Amino acid sequence: MTDSIGTYLWKGSDVKTIDEVQRYWTDNVNTTQFWQGDPRQIGSGEFFDTVASFIRKNYEHRYRLIEKQAAKFPGGSILEIGCGAGWELLHWARCGMRATGLDLSAAALELAKKNFQHNRLQAKFEHGSAEKLPFADNTFDIVASLGVLHQTESTENAVAEVLRVLKPGGEALITLYYKYSWKILLTKLGKVNFEFAHEDAPITRLYDKKNIRELFSDFRQVEVFLDYIRATTSPRKGFLAGLFNHIFVPIYNLLPTGIRKKFGHAICVVAKK
Repeated sequence: MTDSIGTYLWKGSDVKTIDEVQRYWTDNVNTTQFWQGDPRQIGSGEFFDTVASFIRKNYEHRYRLIEKQAAKFPGGSILEIGCGAGWELLHWARCGMRATGLDLSAAALELAKKNFQHNRLQAKFEHGSAEKLPFADNTFDIVASLGVLHQTESTENAVAEVLRVLKPGGEALITLYYKYSWKILLTKLGKVNFEFAHEDAPITRLYDKKNIRELFSDFRQVEVFLDYIRATTSPRKGFLAGLFNHIFVPIYNLLPTGIRKKFGHAICVVAKK
């Protein structure tokens, strides 16, 4: 299926396949780029503690979103699509939710399981695709997917699956890349990779607020806002990374909040079934 909503970050994404996406995220499990130690120590207690500290410092906005949603469904069920190494899923579990994580990458799921063991928390894990969720209709109180659904063959199919597995009255918490975000604009201007230093994900779609309302038009109630309004430094090395970390980030974060809100990194959706 070719989606009619949204645009691609890079030319050529329209011919990429889900198998290529799976290979990419198996080779590049998200958040491993924040680890500067011995690659053989990925999955160790030191790895999890170090990355957890980085995430708490730079991505606290995600935890605020999770806490706000979890409070609406005390003790309820949550599915996270694209759980990766399990960082957000851990916080859902800490909030008292019955957590299930799904990912296209078996390598990511193995890391997530170790993360939960390290933190002495429990969750269920499933290997599968966002476009064909292995769950019955009306299963979950919350379906969350933070920065994932724009990187599958059909985001429209994935959103339809989110709606299907939500219980009536349940809510989706979804973040997708914002077409006019500061990070997208810098990526295109500097012609540098967006995800990892050596390559980008095969498929990356971008959306504006109008696109989002169309994408989630089958939901009963939709709230749309921009998040990720602070710039954070990159672990990458080199001249461009130096300019970004030491010049752009400090200057950008001095701008008034009202200006920064207009260029948030992600567009966030809270949609009720």
